Amino acid sequence: MRAWLTSRNGMTTLCALIAIGSGLALVSAIATQGLSIRTIAASLLVLCFVVFTFGGVLYAGRAFLKWQIDETSSHLIWERGFVIGGVLATGLGLALLADMLRAAGEPVLSRLGMVTYLFGAVVVVVAETAYLGKRDWIYPQIVLYVVLAFLAQAAFGASLLQTGLIAGWVGWTTIIWNLGWLLIMLLVRPPDIYFPVLHHVAPLIIGIALLVG
Repeated sequence: MRAWLTSRNGMTTLCALIAIGSGLALVSAIATQGLSIRTIAASLLVLCFVVFTFGGVLYAGRAFLKWQIDETSSHLIWERGFVIGGVLATGLGLALLADMLRAAGEPVLSRLGMVTYLFGAVVVVVAETAYLGKRDWIYPQIVLYVVLAFLAQAAFGASLLQTGLIAGWVGWTTIIWNLGWLLIMLLVRPPDIYFPVLHHVAPLIIGIALLVG
């Protein structure tokens, strides 16, 4: 059983089940609450984590579980494609969240956070696509994205605290998560600070809070 769970088919099946379960939950929430900026933003912020999960699992299989994969195969394209898809879903969700925060009376931090994240998203998408072509990272671009993404999401956390759009603990969690991991990465792991999953946890929490708040 354990061998199947760590196999390519097993882990892909589990991811598919997670995606189906998340999709059904989001559809149910939208059916109950109606289609609005809030539910669309929440859905995108939840889906960004789900989409990234596929890329993260494919990476884990290639890098750690030693699946027999040709580096030139479509596996790598799917892997990095899901990672890029997670970044794009996060950007779209944060853009709608920024509109909600401005409407709630906080126009500064939300705008700064949005512009900062969008700039970082462009940088990392360029780096990811370049990696697919050359199989080598442009590390300064990766560092720039990591710093910008953490700071941008921390700004969103501060903006959430000022508006009361959702529970205050979500804003504090967003700030502490992003600034804490930024310091850890810069001080403890400066040669290797690119762990994309860290940039999808806070959006997932915000998305869930928007749906249940």
